[in-house]
Amino acid sequence: MKRILFVVLIIVGVSAPVMRAQEHLSLDQAVATALDQNRSLRAAGHDVDAAHWGKLNAVTNFLPKVEVSSSLTRIDPETEQIANASIDFIKNYASMLGIPASALSDFKPFAYRDAYLTQFTVVQPIYNGGAELVGLSAANATQEKNEYSFEDTQQDVVARTRMSYYTVLKAQELVGLTKESADRIRRYLEMTRRRADVGMRTQTDVLRWEVQLASGQGAVISAENFLAAARLQLNEVMGVELETEYVLDPVSHPDSVSVVPTTPLIIQEAGPADTAPVQDDSFLENHPSMKIMEANLHLADVGVRKSWINFQPKVNLAFQYGWEKNGTLALDGYRPWALALTVSWPIFNSFGDFTNVERSRYEYKRTEVQVDNFRRGLMMQATNARLALRAAQQRIETARKGQQQAQEVLNSVTRKYETGGASNVDLIDVQTAYTSAKTDYITAVYDYLIAEVQLARATGKVGT
Repeated sequence: MKRILFVVLIIVGVSAPVMRAQEHLSLDQAVATALDQNRSLRAAGHDVDAAHWGKLNAVTNFLPKVEVSSSLTRIDPETEQIANASIDFIKNYASMLGIPASALSDFKPFAYRDAYLTQFTVVQPIYNGGAELVGLSAANATQEKNEYSFEDTQQDVVARTRMSYYTVLKAQELVGLTKESADRIRRYLEMTRRRADVGMRTQTDVLRWEVQLASGQGAVISAENFLAAARLQLNEVMGVELETEYVLDPVSHPDSVSVVPTTPLIIQEAGPADTAPVQDDSFLENHPSMKIMEANLHLADVGVRKSWINFQPKVNLAFQYGWEKNGTLALDGYRPWALALTVSWPIFNSFGDFTNVERSRYEYKRTEVQVDNFRRGLMMQATNARLALRAAQQRIETARKGQQQAQEVLNSVTRKYETGGASNVDLIDVQTAYTSAKTDYITAVYDYLIAEVQLARATGKVGT
């Protein structure tokens, strides 16, 4: 009894990790997991946080700066003696000079062997060529850019997750198809061997089916490798351990769909005479990628404004309070203070400031061109994605009809082959044609689903 219990515990212990690994996963769960654990998205979130603190840092440039400084200076004995020689002279000849002895205690050395100095300084910036305002503008632009970058990364992660999910489902169906094809070939091979044993088929026919079976088994291996790679890609974009295995919930096949989006990218004018498409770029207004480029243009404008700072005056107010420099660490003695208003205006900097302005202006013009090129690229990408969606929907209908026809032909030729009315080559041909037609249908279905995601990504409308 103990041995039986021990064996059961071992079996449970070995099988438990496998059972835990085989978790069910829906498309919505995959997206939610990716939004929570994807590493690229988490890094983009940290960029948003960093930009927030960068903005707060820019605000601090308007506030006063307070500093307390202390110093210790040690000089050599000879220097100390020379610096205090006059005091020693007065003390030695005080009686001759008519200086009372009580006054000598108020004399302090001109230099100390160990001199301590402590100062308290406050600097309030008033105007530094607009540097504080420009810095705040740059921080705002950076924050906007990082926020839109986070949104863009979020849409990219969602799109990649959905496409990877569809790719795994596609790979699973292809694995099932190749196994189904291999099993069918195996049945044909067994039937042909039985007929060859009674002289109704030749050994050449048997050999042909053996070759077909080997090819079918190779197709199964290739499909399984494709499935393994697709699972790895899905796990990577979700941010989970790469070896994790899920049982994916199926999605409905788009056998009957409309490819015209709610807000079309290309509106075709009615009438056969005019076939020129009218472009609609309204989706660019809220596209996160476009917003990133606009933020780059804002930063380039800030760069131009920053280059003009060196031509502006600088005004600052400084207050300093301290204790006299003496030979003790204690804050004793008299307390001097000073209040200063400093004003500076640059006159000539060897044309360095001028060249910096010109460079910033051309960098702004370059960014303008990049923004325009990016806008055109997004339009082309969105248009191509919509055309791909149209083509994918058409392929579904064509592949569905081709699969039905191939199924009917395969059933017909199989019946003839079983009764001796069809040759070995005929059945191999229709078997191959059926497998190819069903592969085309599976591919067309998931190409359409992926094309939907690609269109949403191209227009910046990927929902989370």
